[in-house]
Amino acid sequence: MLDVHPPHHAATNWRDFFIHIATIVIGLLIAIGLEQTVEAIHRQHERTELLQRLHEESQQIVKDCSHTKALLATRDQQLALRIEQLQSVLWKHQTIAAAEPSRGPTVLQRPDDPIWRAAKTGGLAPRLTSEEVNAYSEVEIIAAQVEIAYDRMVVIHSDRTAFEHEFPGPNLDPDLSHASPVDLRQYLHLLAQERAAVFYVDRMVAGMSGAEAIILKGSYDAREIRNSEQNQTK
Repeated sequence: MLDVHPPHHAATNWRDFFIHIATIVIGLLIAIGLEQTVEAIHRQHERTELLQRLHEESQQIVKDCSHTKALLATRDQQLALRIEQLQSVLWKHQTIAAAEPSRGPTVLQRPDDPIWRAAKTGGLAPRLTSEEVNAYSEVEIIAAQVEIAYDRMVVIHSDRTAFEHEFPGPNLDPDLSHASPVDLRQYLHLLAQERAAVFYVDRMVAGMSGAEAIILKGSYDAREIRNSEQNQTK
């Protein structure tokens, strides 16, 4: 706060009065200018720091997407093999093979953007340009789609494992040697549903990775981001 002290002697004429008023006005303008300068420097610092954190988040998202896609590919292969075995049983009347144990972790680390969401709720988004805001908002939309697709996949996976638990076998793997054709068809349907859900999650994750890859190149063009996203989901 600017302290304005009274003059040491009273103004004796209009000239002294106006000089005194001008001194006060100039002092106030200088104080306001300094305050605005400090605020501008602070906002620029917040912007620089936010962009750096968002850049690091984008790098982490690309890594998480790559890791998730590798796990999804493994799960897809396991499901495809089991579907092929069941089809042979139902259509070629072959003996069902024992289920292969699942390999690798079953819980996926979903790519997410908590730093961007925190910046929005914390009022820091205005530090970015409108183009930057639109770019990170596009990624946020994809992240929401990934979450929905992932949750659906988890539900379908739970339905499939619940069915398998009705046919307990060694090492917690299902023993379907005594399952009826109706049971096997139901199992085949559950496996096909899960494989379709895995494929959809994979496409959403690929789209998110494609969008972030453009941002990491320094481009915030919405059209370029969407094109990269769509190319990855084909």
